[in-house]
Amino acid sequence: MTIEELFQTRHLTASVNMIPAAGTFLQDTFFRAEETSESEVVDIEIKKGKRKMAPFVSPRMQGKVVEGAQKTVRTYKPAYIKHKFVTEAANVVQNANTVFYEAGSAVDRAAAKLVEDLAEGKEYIYRRIEWMAAQALTTGKIVVKGDGVEDEIDFGFDDSQLPVLSGSALWSDADADPIAQMRAWRRERVQAGGIAPNVAVMGSDAVDAFINNAKVQKALDLSRMERGIVNPEVLPKGVTYWGYIPEIATDIYSYDEWYIDDETGDEKAMVDPKGLIYGSNQAKAKRVYGAIKDLKALYATKIFAKSWEEEDPSVRYLLMQSAPLVVPVEVDAFMSAKVL
Repeated sequence: MTIEELFQTRHLTASVNMIPAAGTFLQDTFFRAEETSESEVVDIEIKKGKRKMAPFVSPRMQGKVVEGAQKTVRTYKPAYIKHKFVTEAANVVQNANTVFYEAGSAVDRAAAKLVEDLAEGKEYIYRRIEWMAAQALTTGKIVVKGDGVEDEIDFGFDDSQLPVLSGSALWSDADADPIAQMRAWRRERVQAGGIAPNVAVMGSDAVDAFINNAKVQKALDLSRMERGIVNPEVLPKGVTYWGYIPEIATDIYSYDEWYIDDETGDEKAMVDPKGLIYGSNQAKAKRVYGAIKDLKALYATKIFAKSWEEEDPSVRYLLMQSAPLVVPVEVDAFMSAKVL
């Protein structure tokens, strides 16, 4: 491959979409389905409402018209992500003594450096999508605010999906019964939408209070315990699996992933340290990618990348674009609580 082929838009876009993404636990757990679209707007269907039965009718009479489940279809422009940075890959070709990669040809070294640049850019994009997933699951909304854009996507969480505990119900209280509380929440979600939550993702303080609760210690699956002490399994990307609660058919995770807040510059947790997300990984939910608004983007793709060179000053830019949106379609299957 020549240096010209290395920076071809088609090659860049194919490469960046093949690179594994980092920090995607919420996406991979609750928004596993993916769709790409060639339209800059997407129709989002949100399902809410009770479950109805088919009516009894005589075979000699006309069929009875019934109302379907409550569905809301809204049209949104997915949030647009567009960032560029200077790639040093071209510099490797010009400087055979580069400190980046000493082995191989200049083009090989440039390709390796370009993969690093693409991986870093993709990490930024997927961290933003993970933030969107966290916002959708913990607030029922995604606020899109940036240069030239300010929008709010509301998935219609009601008050029962955003409880805030107090008094003796707080998990820090010695009399608290977190499992009984989660059982009640589970029944509410089943009644609301017919789908039982089966995954709890807790913040750092919430999981400490949960694991240290005497009632929880007794309920955790014995296969996950050693000498009466919970034996957590540390998974990649800040995820810890703590065990399975048979009584509520729920897997317990904690998630330690962080991001830099756009407005304050402060580092914040994806999941509130004092809260949890409780939802079903069987519910209908998806990641949707809208059209890339670029003349060189001739097909639907999750991430589009292109590169070009400026002569004065001499620099090569790498531009990456994406138009993602996470959608909890069966919205009643999810809730988020503040437990401390």
